[in-house]
Amino acid sequence: MENVLKLNENGSALGLRELARQINIKIKDYIDKNENIVLDFEKVDSISSSFADELVAKFMFEIGQEKYLKLVKIRNANDFIKTMINSSIADRAKEQNNG
Repeated sequence: MENVLKLNENGSALGLRELARQINIKIKDYIDKNENIVLDFEKVDSISSSFADELVAKFMFEIGQEKYLKLVKIRNANDFIKTMINSSIADRAKEQNNG
């Protein structure tokens, strides 16, 4: 069975850091059980940099990049969303290396 979080249930433009925190609580439940989780961005047009940072980058560095990449998959993200996520990961990695 595949665990899928359909992010479009929260709208087509996701921007609030607080919303990302709430979604991460659900993701963490799966990760704590060592279960895979799919973040499905179907019908989501855009995300803010703060949403991308909170949902992916910050959380990834909190639990460990290897574990995150093993258990969390991103599906149906358009090019803009992929760019926002990749940019937030790069920024967070820079911060980690300098801090």
